[in-house]
Amino acid sequence: MSLRSSLFALLAVVLLGCSGSPDEPGPGPGGLPGGEVHPGVTSNDGGSPDAGTPDAGGGPTDAGLTRIAPAEYQLFYLVDGRVLGIGSNRAGQLGVGHSNPYNQVPPVDIALPAGLRFKDVAGGGFQSLALDVQGRVWTFGQNLYGQRGDGTTNDYPNRTTTPNNGQPYLILTDATGAAFDNVVAVRSALLFNMALKADGSVWVWGMSGTAIGNTLGIAGDGNTAARNITRPTRVPLPQGVVIKRFTTNDTSIFALDDTGKVWAWGGGSANETLGTGRFSEYARPNLVNIPARVLEIAPGGSQWVVALDENGSLWGWGLNGTYLGLGPPQGGWYPVSTPVRLTFPEFGARKVVHVSATGHVTHVILDNGTLWGWGDSALGEVGNGVMLDFATYPTPYNWDWGKYQKMVFRPVQVAPGVTFSALHNTAQSFYAYATATDGTIYSWGRNKTGVLGNGVRPIGDVAGRPDSWNVATATPVPAHRLTTGTDTPSK
Repeated sequence: MSLRSSLFALLAVVLLGCSGSPDEPGPGPGGLPGGEVHPGVTSNDGGSPDAGTPDAGGGPTDAGLTRIAPAEYQLFYLVDGRVLGIGSNRAGQLGVGHSNPYNQVPPVDIALPAGLRFKDVAGGGFQSLALDVQGRVWTFGQNLYGQRGDGTTNDYPNRTTTPNNGQPYLILTDATGAAFDNVVAVRSALLFNMALKADGSVWVWGMSGTAIGNTLGIAGDGNTAARNITRPTRVPLPQGVVIKRFTTNDTSIFALDDTGKVWAWGGGSANETLGTGRFSEYARPNLVNIPARVLEIAPGGSQWVVALDENGSLWGWGLNGTYLGLGPPQGGWYPVSTPVRLTFPEFGARKVVHVSATGHVTHVILDNGTLWGWGDSALGEVGNGVMLDFATYPTPYNWDWGKYQKMVFRPVQVAPGVTFSALHNTAQSFYAYATATDGTIYSWGRNKTGVLGNGVRPIGDVAGRPDSWNVATATPVPAHRLTTGTDTPSK
């Protein structure tokens, strides 16, 4: 069994309490200002233009839609300052005011104060967070490891009564007791959260340990002891370093400073995945040696990272170099401990203008607007029609995180004839979103919680046919404009 499948086997045990009716609607959205938000009252871009990296290409062109934020089981659309959630509420991570488990399709407003507007939103494993226009952070979902940021590890899944995980919580203070504000962007990993402030500082909270995955060192302070960081804690970057963008995979953090240099830390024994070549120094931020100014960083799952420089070139590193497009594995996984320049004859003389990654796949947009992808497409993640047929595939299968079960080793074009302007993907997702130049939104990949925005509301047993709801071809979807959902049982 792979690392990621082991992680979620443990998470499944932790969340056994979330076994209520999958379609129970629960109370409607609503909220009150300050602290926790309670049901009953109705309630651009990735922060600033310099903040974050997930909406490569500047974000969607659809009027009012400024952010698409995928997560493991949930997804958020930021529309006219409103946060709309779709997908699973298994641990309250949709923030709809309760933590009853069910799949929400179509998207609905999360339970935030009436009239309050937001400028960023992010989801990770079973937790999510949103950033309001005042620079304040709201969290919702699992809190087993301090992801809420309230100074506790109190966790309340599978509940409609107060308190519960689905009630958004406003983080009032950081670990020093000072007001936690002036935030410009938020991100979320498998079991921890991150925030970027206007002064270029990075803040983290959640699990730094090995209980589920290895997130040791995320605080960047040299402390390698397992611990839960229950309030936002500032990462001690070298003097003069100002971070402008940041992102994360399952366990590590990657940040881009105002000079175009990449910094990496965390991940415990991730080794090659950090790209620093200094395996023992993971608990402090270290430079990643790329001999050009970097514009975008795209970590994929917990195995590899791709960076795009100002010349339109790609650089890659990681534990699994095969996912970098280096070809079929020969004598191992091609560990690449420091960045190497990636060359793809498939692109001809075209340059890369945007890059993103999901849990298994890398996607790029070239300077002619064409979209390309490569990686493990067992769940249809590449988007070119390739997917494992679980009706004929022998069991047992590692359908979420198998090694080379349906590998696309080299770049292939996705949605030929369509030109694209933006990518919207994270390392936590096993599905993908992209926006075409005409504003049409496309999605593809795993859809077992309804996150593709195509109107499918999955019901029934996922174990027998895990591909029942997946979409292997990049397909136009209503996304945030979706108004209905259709119950769709597994095959």
